[in-house]
Amino acid sequence: MQLVASHRKGKERLAVVDFRISGRWLIQTWGSLLGRGIAYEANFPAFALSWRPGQKPEARPERNAWRYHRLIERLAGRRLPFDHRLEPAPAARATARGLVEGKHAPLIIIAAHGDGGKRLTADQVVAVSDRMIADGANLIYVKTPGDGPDMAELAQRVPKLRLLDTSTVEGVDVSDVLLALGEFADLYIGAEGGIAHLMATVMTPMIIVSGGANMARWRPLSNNVDVIESRHASPTGLVANVPAPKIIEAARRMLATRHRDHPNLLDHADKTEGLPSQQFRDTDTDKDLRRAV
Repeated sequence: MQLVASHRKGKERLAVVDFRISGRWLIQTWGSLLGRGIAYEANFPAFALSWRPGQKPEARPERNAWRYHRLIERLAGRRLPFDHRLEPAPAARATARGLVEGKHAPLIIIAAHGDGGKRLTADQVVAVSDRMIADGANLIYVKTPGDGPDMAELAQRVPKLRLLDTSTVEGVDVSDVLLALGEFADLYIGAEGGIAHLMATVMTPMIIVSGGANMARWRPLSNNVDVIESRHASPTGLVANVPAPKIIEAARRMLATRHRDHPNLLDHADKTEGLPSQQFRDTDTDKDLRRAV
């Protein structure tokens, strides 16, 4: 409620789109906003909390991104263009360019930190890194929030693997640096999770080791994703037990195509200062979208 109050200015109409999935939280928020003149759109199936007279029932989209977009369209009262791409700030691109160090070998970003079963082991990272570096690739291991391999151990076992601890990056937003690295990268390797979805917003080709999540609903929003299902690839069904050769095979297959998902996004980030996607964001339809939100 403090966030809502801080965004309300004068008599401006305020809208709240609630993407959370807990029915208890949605009902609690809906009740707290009653009588305040605030348009509230709650996530499925609690969107009934904001049902308006005369509104026709709609099929629930399978992919969560479309589901969330539907909430915004309901507030706007019409269909709106869908574009999930993001652009890092110039300062983040400069930082990422310094981390890449001007090397022209295929750049692979690998991340193994995470929560629960959404992380790779040090042995998997070492095996994949050793093989891909031997193939001539340039690898950066990114330490993100959560538990995972010990950085000192990785440095000792794979001296040529460059390590980036996101908690030590200063002067720029960490997520912005990850976006910029994703623009430069030819491939991202990791378990299903937040970093993969971040990489999808800059169309980074990726290999995702899934621990059993519904990939039709939760996969990164990209058509250039190779999903390795741990329940099929591992004798135990766990991400941590997926054999490294399966990940390496997928990486080689993806690097052979060197294809980014969106035709308007250039293949290498050293040319991205004027990304064509910026042209989309300056259109009248996008201005309408911002006004609606």
